[in-house]
Amino acid sequence: MRRLSPILPALLLLSTACFGTSPPSKFYVLSPSPAGVSAVPSTGPDGALGIMPTRVAAYLDGPQIVTFLGSNEVALDEYNRWAEPISAGVSRVLAQNLSALLPTWRVLPQPWDPIVPLRARVLVEITALGWNKAGEARLEGNWAVVVGLNDLAVARGRVVLRREVAGSGPDAGVAATSALLDDMAREIAIAVREVPPAK
Repeated sequence: MRRLSPILPALLLLSTACFGTSPPSKFYVLSPSPAGVSAVPSTGPDGALGIMPTRVAAYLDGPQIVTFLGSNEVALDEYNRWAEPISAGVSRVLAQNLSALLPTWRVLPQPWDPIVPLRARVLVEITALGWNKAGEARLEGNWAVVVGLNDLAVARGRVVLRREVAGSGPDAGVAATSALLDDMAREIAIAVREVPPAK
């Protein structure tokens, strides 16, 4: 039986000491407003509102949380990540917030039962979502409220929203980003209330 060289264990210990181990990744989710958390699903006397899947810019479409370093520079955090696709997180939170803001509507994220007639649908595209080192959360995007089989837009909007991050670290950044989604939901809710009655 061959004996291991005494040099090998020493090399292993040295490599561990030099390079160490990577810190474990942490995972985060966007959260609805307190009213959105406690919203009771409505039977929808004013109709059903479908929330279409959110479209996000390609640089956001990954698990790493994005930090803005400048006008044209971002950092992708390998150790702080989203626990779900960011597009799914935005759609989920938006549906919960709109359920609270529109209690007489039946808000349905996709997929919904195809036999349910939708009075309107909400389309959202996110072009910027995250925060910077100066402690400012940022949300930019476009939204539309459409009706009918031809997606006729009855309202459109562009959001450029900012909020101060109250604290440091990813927890505070995610909380501020979540609050920005509620700000956007409030703008969309105003437009939904103006949707004309179905013919």
